[in-house]
Amino acid sequence: MENYFLDEYIVVDLETTGLNPQNGDEIIEIGVTEIKGDDIKLNYSRLVKPNSIITTFISNLTNITNEMVENEKKIEEILPKFREYIGDRTVIAHNAKFDVGFLNHYLSIMGLETIENYICTVEMLKTTKNYNGKNKKLETACNFYGIENSNAHRAYSDTHATAKLFLKIREDRL
Repeated sequence: MENYFLDEYIVVDLETTGLNPQNGDEIIEIGVTEIKGDDIKLNYSRLVKPNSIITTFISNLTNITNEMVENEKKIEEILPKFREYIGDRTVIAHNAKFDVGFLNHYLSIMGLETIENYICTVEMLKTTKNYNGKNKKLETACNFYGIENSNAHRAYSDTHATAKLFLKIREDRL
């Protein structure tokens, strides 16, 4: 069982061009929120320039356009520093298999250390007795716990909401 009482966490959310990095889907935004103890600290996001174009479907979902990423750095420039920033801290993500899976795919390709220590808030919801939302989607869980996520499907907003969700679930389990 995960240790939910560590002092420091890094909440991560990605926006991508699709669902599967093995099919060439790419990261277009990385969001981070830090949790120290019971406090939410830094909230930050970084756009990433993909090698392919962002489709209209993804632009409509994320509000990230090709013009927005045109002058941004590519993942090969961003990911080594991002991995160093994470260090040995535990990563939290809503549906961590997706976000951590995407990160690990690119980390592995670049010969960087993959992320092994993570907590998934979806999995936490599955074992939280007080949660009775109709599904485990971030929007549903946030609504259940009264957490605002005013700009869903943008990494900076989703990480902040996930950080609040993690703290609420952890409180529920005490």
